[in-house]
Amino acid sequence: MDVLADVLRGLHLRTKVYGRLEMRAPWGMRVDKPGHALFYAVSRGSCLLEVDGARIPLSGGDFVFLLGGSSHVLRDCPGTRPMPVAEIYAIRGGRCGGLVHHGGAGAPTTLVSGCFLFEGTSLDPLIASLPPLIHVKGDGGVAARWLESTLQFVASEMEAEQPGYETVASRLSEVLFVQALRTHVASLPIEQASWLRALTDAQIGVVLQRLHENPEKPWTVESLAHLASMSRSVFAARFKAVVGEGPLTYLTRWRMHRATQLMAGGDRSTTAIAQAVGYETDSAFVKAFKRHLGETPGAFRRRLKAREGDAVPAAGPR
Repeated sequence: MDVLADVLRGLHLRTKVYGRLEMRAPWGMRVDKPGHALFYAVSRGSCLLEVDGARIPLSGGDFVFLLGGSSHVLRDCPGTRPMPVAEIYAIRGGRCGGLVHHGGAGAPTTLVSGCFLFEGTSLDPLIASLPPLIHVKGDGGVAARWLESTLQFVASEMEAEQPGYETVASRLSEVLFVQALRTHVASLPIEQASWLRALTDAQIGVVLQRLHENPEKPWTVESLAHLASMSRSVFAARFKAVVGEGPLTYLTRWRMHRATQLMAGGDRSTTAIAQAVGYETDSAFVKAFKRHLGETPGAFRRRLKAREGDAVPAAGPR
């Protein structure tokens, strides 16, 4: 099993490309509390990103992922007054996609912007491991070159506006996301606990793979340590150091996350779901579910049904 692919499928990742922005200095764009994860990719030129009190220079080939939904500003230089993003997209009647021109007659910068939407993230190990901002620099490394080539393809699709271009650009944006994750993992300090880094650990990665393949098994610390070819005490300490939490804590959280996926994906009974994630009795499952999600499985199902029909935001970032 590819654990990252398994988790991404469970997230029901959806993307929307807001457009290719052709900016010429002086230009500035303000986005107020978007409410969902956004990305910006710079395919030409340079600019400044200002978010949460930080000022981050961006240049060609850079990719920025903003998970936290914070208000932010993009502009050519510190002194330029930013315009609300809704006013910039008003040129296209507020419609996303395609090519948008903004600014003066100075140095050009080309951006591709869009959003990532995730479902059921409260217990997801990937989302929990991500920082509010990921900045992948186009510094000429192998990963960055793959990222840049995909970015150029997205930018070309947004400019051409051929039939189906929005679908093509959205699928390519999912590729951008995975490539950005890979590059982010490679940049993490070796001592930093991270679920993403754990996937590449020769021993702990095997354990995560087995837990994801068979969450219903009666796993113990001893049996997991055997998989990792470690003693119980060494394994428990190693797992917590690499993943950031103990093996049984992680297992329980993954079981609950898997249970929410099963509820969203069909009409299985509570008993069937409890057994599928390793609980012999409904009462034990319901107790664990309520402890982790704050509501019973029945209440969770009702809330899912009430949310059915929600769509990807059709307008650009606010």
